[in-house]
Parts: sequence; C-alpha cells; structure tokens
Amino acid sequence: MSDPLESYPAPMAPTHTFFDHTGDYGVDLRGESYEEVLDALARAFVDLLTGAPETVVEAESRPLEVRGLDEEDLLVALGNELLFRFEMGFLVARLEVLAVLQEDGAESEPGDGPAGELTLEAEAWGEAFDPERHPIARPMKAVTHHQASVVEDATGARARLVFDL
Repeated sequence: MSDPLESYPAPMAPTHTFFDHTGDYGVDLRGESYEEVLDALARAFVDLLTGAPETVVEAESRPLEVRGLDEEDLLVALGNELLFRFEMGFLVARLEVLAVLQEDGAESEPGDGPAGELTLEAEAWGEAFDPERHPIARPMKAVTHHQASVVEDATGARARLVFDL
C-alpha cells in the first residue's frame, strides 16, 4: 500500500485538505518545512471546528509549549493543546513557530529522527471565543494517533492526522 501523503506535493505556503474518516475527520497538512506543517495544523483546526476560520482574528498572542516523543507525537500533542485552549475559551488562528528543540536543547533538523523528546516553542495568535461570532461546525473530542504520519523530503513536509469528532 502506497503512502497517501506521497500524492500531495508540498506547496509554497502551509495548507490543509480534509478527508472523511469513518465517524471522524482527517486532514492532510502541507508546507515547505515541518514548522509550516505545525502552523497548517492550527489553521486546519480552526477551519474544521468553526467552518468559518475568517471569523477568528489574530487579536493577541499567547505563548505555547508542547512536547512530543517524535514529530508525529508532537503534531498530535499540538492538536490536543489547540483543543484544550479552545475549551479554555481561546481560539488559535495561526501559530508562529519559534523553535522545535530536541531533548538536549538543540534545534531539530528535518530527518533527525527520534533522538529524544521534541519541544515546540511558539506564539499562538488568536482571540477569545465568542459564540456570537464563532460558529461551532464540528465539535471535537480529541486529535488521535491513528494514521498520524509526517514525511519530509526535497519537496517539503507533509503530515496526516485524524480528529475524533
């Protein structure tokens, strides 16, 4: 079975494409780098949740730090952190990645592999949730590890995640 992410060349800007998954919803994320894929996840999350991402403005930024065992685990952890932030009343419209660090504090390079836990340091740009302006199109329960994958090569970075609705 071929990798479903191979058929998606990485574009110049972070993007996402949704796909149906039995009882859930999946997303393919693309960018020039892993860091752009992380931002694409934030944009996809608010798009899937609200169905109207243009209603969420970048009014303020809040620091965000997430840890994961590898690139896939970090992506899942970020998705669940975005869900937690929403449940606490803050919608993230965009992620400004400051660094992805390995356990030893060194910056992670594409293809480094599982040398140790990864830490994402970022600024989460968004605003307080306002039910008058922000519709909820698809309530979410979690971002899952099912089919989570990250591919980085000369064409850029691609990832796949499944949201439990």
